[in-house]
This record gives sequence, structure tokens and C-alpha cells, in this order.
Amino acid sequence: MSTGSSIAVETLTKTSAWSDTYRMEDDFLIHHLRVGELEIYASMPVGCALAKEDVKGAWWRSYLAGTLPSAIAPLGRRLRVADLFCGPGGLANGIKHLGAELGIEVVSELIADQDEHATIVYAANHSTRVRWGQPVQKLLDYSVRRTSRGAQFTYLPEITVESVRAAVEGIDLVLAGPPCQGHSNLNNQTRRNDPRNSLYLTVPAFTIAAGAKMCIIENVPAVVNDHQGVVQTAKELFDSCGYEVVDGFLSAAELGWPQTRRRHFLIARKGKSPIPLEEIASLLADPPRSLWWAIGDLEDTVGEDLMTRTSDLSAENKARIDWLFDNKAYELDLEVRPKSHRQGTTYTAVYGRLHKDRPAPTITTGFMTPGRGRYTHPTRRRVLTPREAARLQGFPDTYRFDPNPAAPPGRALLAKWIGDAVPMPLGYAAALSALGPGLP
Repeated sequence: MSTGSSIAVETLTKTSAWSDTYRMEDDFLIHHLRVGELEIYASMPVGCALAKEDVKGAWWRSYLAGTLPSAIAPLGRRLRVADLFCGPGGLANGIKHLGAELGIEVVSELIADQDEHATIVYAANHSTRVRWGQPVQKLLDYSVRRTSRGAQFTYLPEITVESVRAAVEGIDLVLAGPPCQGHSNLNNQTRRNDPRNSLYLTVPAFTIAAGAKMCIIENVPAVVNDHQGVVQTAKELFDSCGYEVVDGFLSAAELGWPQTRRRHFLIARKGKSPIPLEEIASLLADPPRSLWWAIGDLEDTVGEDLMTRTSDLSAENKARIDWLFDNKAYELDLEVRPKSHRQGTTYTAVYGRLHKDRPAPTITTGFMTPGRGRYTHPTRRRVLTPREAARLQGFPDTYRFDPNPAAPPGRALLAKWIGDAVPMPLGYAAALSALGPGLP
């Protein structure tokens, strides 16, 4: 964990003027960042007792408690955003945080996801103007062809729904997290050759149809190995329409976050090249914080409400968790595992216990089930609560997953929303890549 009352990190790139510093000043935390054409000078009230030992960590803990930063020198601009395959809004949290630091109003013009319940959650937290609760591809008319110069659109893509077309005309930024299950290394049946993978290409089609200035697409790292070559095709489609593109990987742990989640990002911008992601990652690099940094205060916060209720475990899984604690172990021995695992398993973390002093492993949709990963709490004989997992995914405690308490989401749906999300620092870093050359 970072120590000291100030953090100062300079990139190792040729742009030596870039810097990222955090410090305490009276009763406020101050963040000063310079990258490309952007300069951030923002503050938050001190909200963490450990601020003197870890100022950047205190900044993030204040965010997790529900506080957004205030720009000391606000730019007073608007950033109009559309979000496709949006889920409950995890990727948008990073853009919203950066906007608050810059003093710009992030306006959620449109969200689209066939999970209509997720769009209700998103809209309640981001004040979205227009929701589309059907498949994204139903919004578009486009065709892709191959030429000697690579993939191109056969004709200019068009948004076919008038209300959506009006909402996003001339928009600044398109966000998207197209379905990633077909790319996942956990999906052994259809890995990298899943029809859902082609949904990736709806994103450049929508971006160009809307006349958007920038686009951020996130996905699992294995998307680059897709049999249909969707990442390369998307690059060629953007290039053919005058966009400059960078892509690469961002690791939450390498940015200082307490989770080992790694994602692939493609950033496109009309007329200007986004800042390479490796340069952004170098600028923001910080040792990862521990699991306990994020959820230590929630150790005994277990109840009957949506976010603090733990899963009802089978007798077999209760016995496995007891074995871990009784033997002071973090991995389950083979003889205690299900019979199907006793000849050995490549997923050794399954049924495992979390370590207090390490970052959490990647949070997935299975975090409420010990047989889906290393999700047993480090000090209590239970799995993670939704609140604990949501924090690890970068959702502040004030984020409402039940905007209508009379009709709360089911446990499976809640686990999907949280497990599929993008931690705030990853969205923040991607937004810096897109906006670094200057606001549109």
C-alpha cells in the first residue's frame, strides 16, 4: 500500500510534465493530475482516518462512501454520453468521477440494454434521459464488407429508432460493454466462437451513426483472440470513418485497486489520437490495496436487506467453509472437494478463502457461491455479501440497486449486475485516454 501524506507519480514517457499527485491540505484531500491537454485540480473532504498514511486510498474511500470530488478550477462544460450494453452502470462510474474532478457535467443521454431492469437501476443512479430496454442491434441498420484496405461499412450506418436518434445526435462519447461470455476463458463450450461476439461491431456502427466524437469499448482480455477478429474489424471500421484508435489492457490491481481484474479497452476518437493506454497505466500506477482496505469495516455488517444478506449455503458447502477455518487453510484439500474435483482441477481457487492482506481475485457473477471461485470471507464463515462485492467493483455504498424497494431484484440478477461490472478506476483510466487530447 502506498504510504506518506503525498503520492507523486510521474510517467516514464517522453512527456515528463505529466504527473499525478494526492495530498492533504487542512481538512481536504487534493488531487492534481496533468496528462495531455487535461489538468485536474480537485478536492474532497477528509473522510478516512488513514488519510495521512494513504492519501490516494483515502480519496477512493471517500468516493466509496458516496462523496464525489469538487473541481477547484471547474471547466464548466458538458459531456453528452450514450452507454450500450450498459448493465447497471459500472463503466459510467469512472467517467462520472473524472467529470466531477474536471468540473464538467456528464449528461447521460441514452442507455441501452436488453436487461430492462438493469437500465432502470442505471437511470436511477445517473439521471439518464432515454432508456432502451431491448437488444442494441434492433436500433441499427448497417452492413460490413471486406475490401483490400480492410473492413468498411457498405453504407453509412443508421439509427432506425427516431427517439434514440434524436437523443444521441452529435453526442460526445459512446460507452459500451458488449457481451463477453463468448470470449471468456471460463466458457469452454463456445469460447471465442460465439455468435454474441459479433455484437461488438454494433458499437462502431452506433458511434458513427450518432456522429459521436469518441468511443470506449471494454471487454475481457480474451476478446483479442476471437475467431471472428472483432477487435481488428472494429479498428478498421473506425479508421475507415476518420477515427484514430488505441487499444490495450488495463489492470485494476496495477492502478492500486484491491482486485486483480484485467480488461481490454478500445478507445476511438475522431480527428485526434487517444493517449496510449500503457502511458495512462504508467501515470496512474500504484501498488494494489488489500481486500481488507475495501471491506474490513463490513466484517459483521450482515443483515436481511438486499445488499447485506448472505447466501443460503448447502450443508456440503457449509462443511467445506468450516474445514477451511478449522484447518486455518485458504485452499480446500482434494478429499474435501466434490468428487468431480478429486482427480485434480485447474481451478484451484474454487472453494477457496480470501486473503485479508491481498487484493481480491476477479469478482464474477458467482461471488455468492463458494463453488464458483475464491469467495469465502477471510474471517467469517460465509461468502461475500453483495455490498462487499459491489465495493470491490467500485460501486459506492450510495449506489441504488433497488430503485423500487417494493420490487427488489432477485439474487441471481443482482450477482450478474455486480459481477459483470467494470471497477471505477478502469473506466476512469479509459476516459483519461479518450479525453486526454482535450475536451471535444
